[in-house]
Amino acid sequence: DACFLTFVVELLIRIFVEQAHLLKSLWNRMDIGIVILGVVEYSLQWFGPGLVGFGIIRVVRLGRLLRLLRVLRLFSVLKELHRLIQMMGSCFKILFWSVLLLLLVMTIWAVIAVELVNPLVQDLADAGAWANCDRCRRSFSSVFMANLTFFQTVVAGDAWGTMAVPVIEAHPELALVFIGSLMTL
Repeated sequence: DACFLTFVVELLIRIFVEQAHLLKSLWNRMDIGIVILGVVEYSLQWFGPGLVGFGIIRVVRLGRLLRLLRVLRLFSVLKELHRLIQMMGSCFKILFWSVLLLLLVMTIWAVIAVELVNPLVQDLADAGAWANCDRCRRSFSSVFMANLTFFQTVVAGDAWGTMAVPVIEAHPELALVFIGSLMTL
């Protein structure tokens, strides 16, 4: 692999030039880690997969993704790009907590739906309301299934009319559950 060979040659030159100052830079330490993972990967390929399980090889191959981080070093001279990457990194924390909050609120609505909507959905399914829908009967049968249904209908906006409209037509009071979940998710 020419790319890996380039990494090794560059690292050897850097070891020769920087010597004792090599480990002071985070980029140099990352390069050393990438080269070590590459050597491990090629060693595992050379000696055959019979020595270790395929799981370890997959983990080592994920180390290849670290090579992409090296590209960031090339763009460090572009201040705007560096600032944009920093802002994206800080947004990930906010997005993570937002997704957790979304899942919490959706799970609360799912618990309510399992208790209030599921018995009525079962009655409607027995009456033949969803003859062509295999999933409709079990859409609110558990908290997981209700979460999946809310994600499908509210977050993704798919098949709102398939589940919600027949239930609301039969039991208008359940519009509070569907509209409440729609407004809070």
